[in-house]
Amino acid sequence: MSGIAWPDDPKAFEKGIAVLLSRMHPNIQRIDGAGGDGGRDAQFTSPEGLHVFEMKSFTGRMTDGRRAQVESSLARAARLQPLTWDLIVPIDPTPGELKWLEGLRAQYPFKLEWRGATWIETRLTEHPQVRRFYFANALAETEDLLRQLMPERAPIANTGEALQRMRSMIDRLSELEPHYQFKLTAGPGRDTSVEMLPAYPGAAQDRPAGFWVAFADTPEAQETARAWERAIAFGDPVEVPGEHIADLKMNGPAALGLPSGQPNPGMKLRVSGHEVPADHTAQLLIADEQGRRVAILGLQMTALRMGTSGSVLSGTDLTGSCECHLRMDYSIGALQVRLKYELADRLRPAASLDLVRFATALQPHHTLQVMLAGQPVTERVPMPVTEGADQHAADTMIELLEQLVAIERLAVTTFEVPATIPSADKAGIRTAYSLLTGSSAEIGANMTATITANDTPQIRELVEAQGLINMTGFVTDHQVEILGQAIQVGPVMVESPPLQITGAHTSDDGLELSVRTAPDHADQPVRLTRHNPADPQRQGT
Repeated sequence: MSGIAWPDDPKAFEKGIAVLLSRMHPNIQRIDGAGGDGGRDAQFTSPEGLHVFEMKSFTGRMTDGRRAQVESSLARAARLQPLTWDLIVPIDPTPGELKWLEGLRAQYPFKLEWRGATWIETRLTEHPQVRRFYFANALAETEDLLRQLMPERAPIANTGEALQRMRSMIDRLSELEPHYQFKLTAGPGRDTSVEMLPAYPGAAQDRPAGFWVAFADTPEAQETARAWERAIAFGDPVEVPGEHIADLKMNGPAALGLPSGQPNPGMKLRVSGHEVPADHTAQLLIADEQGRRVAILGLQMTALRMGTSGSVLSGTDLTGSCECHLRMDYSIGALQVRLKYELADRLRPAASLDLVRFATALQPHHTLQVMLAGQPVTERVPMPVTEGADQHAADTMIELLEQLVAIERLAVTTFEVPATIPSADKAGIRTAYSLLTGSSAEIGANMTATITANDTPQIRELVEAQGLINMTGFVTDHQVEILGQAIQVGPVMVESPPLQITGAHTSDDGLELSVRTAPDHADQPVRLTRHNPADPQRQGT
């Protein structure tokens, strides 16, 4: 394959292959051979087992001395019981060398592979940034690509063409630099930025990029300076407006054309520590003044961000309502806990209930402890809140959520609970829960109805006097509206407050009376009782 130039320096070859492996396997681990590399230069672990790589910059043929070196490395690596062991060398094997390899394969239970020049060249084709930087005439290719990055003079016909040019520019920029990836953001006017992100863990060590910034002497710039210090120390993300910078010096990939001196006012400098995936189970424990547990919340810590003075491990609960950041300051050996809580919308009642119970326990007089992988990583620390939740409002919400959990089970349904439950739905929850659990429910309602009565002198006297009557009715299939759902309650007895007769007219069945809740009894509720035909006390109702 044309364009491949194997480095004369063994360290340069090994560095290029290491970067190639890092692009192929982002979770790969480099092995420093200063104290003995144990027969491997790099390794990574998959769910199936350990994969080991040994790099040799040999050219020409595999002599007896070189074979002895490989066999020695292989014997040391075998102690690790790997799943695979790959020899990476810029030589394609001859039949004799393949026969030697087959002899080695017969001695070990794991898979052995010779990754020669053809394999390397194929992988470099898949990762052209690495080929250009480590295994080609980098200067000539870089100059060619930089010429392509010069502003295009042709007019842009439409938005699609503009986006395509932006994508092409970023793709070309990435071809120049195997250690970093780039993100272009174009805003109005001068508000345009290029973000440089490590292409793999350890990229910043392979090719460091540094900054020296002097901030302007204004209150806003000094606040940004403090945020900058936190970004450097702990990897916190920070965005620095150009007008806050008095002087700037940067070193990094030459392809960026990094600025120096006073930046343009529209420029923004964004910096954050390299974030690597994490997968740790954590728990937040809340205890009262006597040390008794009062609440617990499970978390999944999914990201680790590192700086020069410490690190930040971050995660959330399963609903995303509670964010937790564990900030370790290496200089003083202190671990700080930061919480951000906001109940997510449209959760199942049981999930909301756990979160509200936890939030209710976030009180200044309680303490917080963090458990990681089942072990405490902090002592009990003061609660990071200055004011707890309103106890009455929290107790009301907990009661409603507990009732919703029960209604889901009794009515065989599911709910999605909004962060704020409307008043009408609160009343519906209480009514449905009472009826479904065998209790009576009272609802505030002014009734108007038309009822049929026998045409008797006593009834006509009541009509004449607009007198009061008591009414008990029966609804065969009562429903309660909750969060957009009609919950079937079943047969219900309805007992109204005293009703006043407001009019009457004769019908074939007797007298049809118009009635309404008596004004003096307007604040008296309507009583609902779920009818159970098997209840002997209700047989004569």
